[in-house]
Amino acid sequence: MSRLRRDERTVQRQSERVVGSDVPKIDAEDKVAGDARFGSDLEPDDVLYAAVLYSTRTHAEIDDVDLSPAMAIDGVECALARPDFMGKFDDRVRHYGDVIAAIAATGPETADRAVNAIDYDLTPLDAVHDAREAVDGDAPTVHPNNLDIAQHAQHDFTIENENYTKNIDDYHELTVGDPDRGFEEADHVVTGEYTTPRVSHCNLDTHCTIAEWDDDTLVLTETLASHGRSQREIAGFLEIDPERVKIKEPPSASSSFGGRSLRKLTVEPVAASLAREVDRPVRLQLDREREFVSTATRHQTQFTLETGITADGEITAMSVDVVTDTGAYPNGVGHVVLKNSRDRPLDVYRIPNYEYEGVAAFTNNVPGGEYRAIGSTQLTFALESHLDEVAARAGLDRITFRRKNLVEEGYVRPHTEVPIGSCGVDDCLERGLRRFEELERDETGDPRITRGWGVAVGAHPTTSGATSEDSSEAILTLTADGTVTAHTGAVDQGQGIDTVIAQIVGHETGIPTSRVDVEPFSTTDRFADHLGSIASRSTYIIGAAVRDAAIALERELHDRAASALDVSADAIEIQDGVAASPNGEGIPVEQLLSPTDGDELEVYGSASSTETPVSYGAHFAAVEVDVETGDVDVLTFVASQDVGHAINPKMIEGQLEGAIQHGIEFALYSELQLDRGMPKNANLADYPVISPKEMPEDVACEIVESNEQSGPYGAKGVGTPSMPPVAPAIMNALADATGNRFRDPPIDSETVYTELSSEDRR
Repeated sequence: MSRLRRDERTVQRQSERVVGSDVPKIDAEDKVAGDARFGSDLEPDDVLYAAVLYSTRTHAEIDDVDLSPAMAIDGVECALARPDFMGKFDDRVRHYGDVIAAIAATGPETADRAVNAIDYDLTPLDAVHDAREAVDGDAPTVHPNNLDIAQHAQHDFTIENENYTKNIDDYHELTVGDPDRGFEEADHVVTGEYTTPRVSHCNLDTHCTIAEWDDDTLVLTETLASHGRSQREIAGFLEIDPERVKIKEPPSASSSFGGRSLRKLTVEPVAASLAREVDRPVRLQLDREREFVSTATRHQTQFTLETGITADGEITAMSVDVVTDTGAYPNGVGHVVLKNSRDRPLDVYRIPNYEYEGVAAFTNNVPGGEYRAIGSTQLTFALESHLDEVAARAGLDRITFRRKNLVEEGYVRPHTEVPIGSCGVDDCLERGLRRFEELERDETGDPRITRGWGVAVGAHPTTSGATSEDSSEAILTLTADGTVTAHTGAVDQGQGIDTVIAQIVGHETGIPTSRVDVEPFSTTDRFADHLGSIASRSTYIIGAAVRDAAIALERELHDRAASALDVSADAIEIQDGVAASPNGEGIPVEQLLSPTDGDELEVYGSASSTETPVSYGAHFAAVEVDVETGDVDVLTFVASQDVGHAINPKMIEGQLEGAIQHGIEFALYSELQLDRGMPKNANLADYPVISPKEMPEDVACEIVESNEQSGPYGAKGVGTPSMPPVAPAIMNALADATGNRFRDPPIDSETVYTELSSEDRR
């Protein structure tokens, strides 16, 4: 990491600045007032509207598509069948919601009517919907192994398991120490199987892109969290040069949670193909059903864990076996699921003997994709549920057992051979438990009600870890009206990174945050940030680059003010945008622009890191179960999270509370249900999304600051790392309340009631 050193005068003034304070989000007023304009609000002049014919079969060959009935409708400007799209499309559909054909028309109603007029013939093909069955040699072929359609993280691999022969998207294995010997030394060996659900993002704004061609350059206006990566992937799929793809953000970015991190084969390539045919802008927006079935969900993942421990609770060995469902098309995320589920146990616990095998399989299901804490969320549910079972089997206290095996600062993880830098996991446990006990409730006395509590520890790295080095650049421009514009690779999708950037600029320069604007780089700008706002890297890497630029701007302003006021640079103080000398004489910073600057002063900053610091959390939940109905109520939740340094504590609380909501959905409510690939609840009437009513009555956020030396001000990621411990804390509380272990979330009231009524309770 480039160590961004501030001089002494900046350190002394830190307490007077805005880093570490609850600065309100700079876009809050526009969003509350309804003035924010998202991608779906944009309708350029001369725009055409796209509609898409989607497959209702999960696997089929396209024999014939007759577009003439659609083209005969007034207002239809273009109709294309799948084989005529640009890029790597073929003549086969591989999941419900895959693309058969598309229309561009003068109005959305006309486009929809034209799509319904298309005649087509499909030949059904055998399909496979269980990832475990898909890798078998007798399974139908979805794709050849290791298919390359220009997705990120595509790499060569060697399959070490003779049972894995077909439909392999990715494969990982790892052995540390001697697992066989570790299990022999154990006094207790426990095995468990766990499955995680397909969860949809349910962003308020559905996917929407506007595609147009400027000569031979494709211009896409939409929210994509990673401009540089998306540019390369879209260009690769379309088989054009990346420099011929430009991505522009709408005035306000739509929310994502990972749902807008990647291209979607049902969106950008389709709109681009239509726009090229008509040489006009084409707007393609998905409706809610298509948002469920034609984009991506969290990967459904199946785990088999085996752990050996001594009588006093020391882990001697662990085995993790993973099968994850990539779905119908690769997008690089199967690799991330496997890598993160491989590494997380070793990031959290000291495990001397460890064995991992994971496979990502193509199926004829809706594609899997990025979702908050990819792989770590699935693994942590399985691992923390499993460790509760291990502790119970050995008669050990849940917290004492975990604490005995936790990693600590300086511990060298065997899979990386890199010592852990900042590590607040033990503090998270201690402070979280103390706060949880303060919120403990008295028993109700109602015999129908049983209560339980649960704990879970989780972790996730800051930055993607997909490359050996992560880097970013930033440009700050001071203009004649005293405003600073920060040009960065960040995309603010509601997480508040624009506010953090404004805080960093204000903290270093003394210019008020109200006078700091933040704009994302275009993919055609001369400065780069290839990964954008993914993997909780925005504050850590992009924020560090902004800080570097802000320090450069501060120094330049100090030097200019010193010359203008005839004092030394060390004597200058900048407050509220005014540079002042010790005698009280001051000059607004905009007046420090020189004639050679023109109307603006531009400075550059950069940052890079070869590190991927891990952020830790320990979460606690209390639940109440009605044994006569199976209803589960999450009463109390405490999220104790290691954030490195809290640049904006209030926004961190918002991230934690959002993670709690997503985790409750994962544990108790939300799953895209597929019956042999066919959706059963692809609408918001049948797909459960919780409201404030289902949130715990008592929510507490404990912010632990472990001071990550490689991060700006000691900060590291919080958005994704706060997600993994939530669901297992709730599921462990449910097990404590009922005496029954639930291993396949989400767990609804009917499932709870049925299990409690069963004689064969686990």
